[in-house]
Amino acid sequence: MAQSEDSKLFSCPKCGTQGAIIFLKAEGNKIIVKQKCPKHGVRSFNIPLMQKNRFIPHFRDGVFRCYQCGQEATVISSKASGPWMLIKCACPTHGNKLPLQRIWSTVYTDISNKDAPAPQSVQPQSVQPQSVQPQPAPSDEKKFCPNCGTPLSGTDKHCDACGSEIN
Repeated sequence: MAQSEDSKLFSCPKCGTQGAIIFLKAEGNKIIVKQKCPKHGVRSFNIPLMQKNRFIPHFRDGVFRCYQCGQEATVISSKASGPWMLIKCACPTHGNKLPLQRIWSTVYTDISNKDAPAPQSVQPQSVQPQSVQPQPAPSDEKKFCPNCGTPLSGTDKHCDACGSEIN
């Protein structure tokens, strides 16, 4: 996909508005994106996991945006919860009444990196999200099912909650 095609992917297919990303989840070999257009509601699409780095600027632009009006929003709080970062943003127009966004922790870490380039067709963000708390060393790290986020023991081969095979 060319850069302009990437931008189209993150625009509402009905009106072309850049919507707010309200949910990002890595599942299998894809990233599930749920995005809300202020005019046309929620839609869902997938991005190949192997191309994640290519889409980081678009993820960043969509996550730090008001879902009601599409304006740039500022992170006012973030909290790690299992494999998720739960973030709360505030919009200059709608204040802090925006719902929590569920963003996969590894993607949130990538979009929080201010040094990553912004997409060419989107203005660079001036939003500075709160830094993510340091992750524990791999030996101390708690494992979670990549499909449903259920905590796992180190020896699990399948998730008890959803039945997914654990690699």
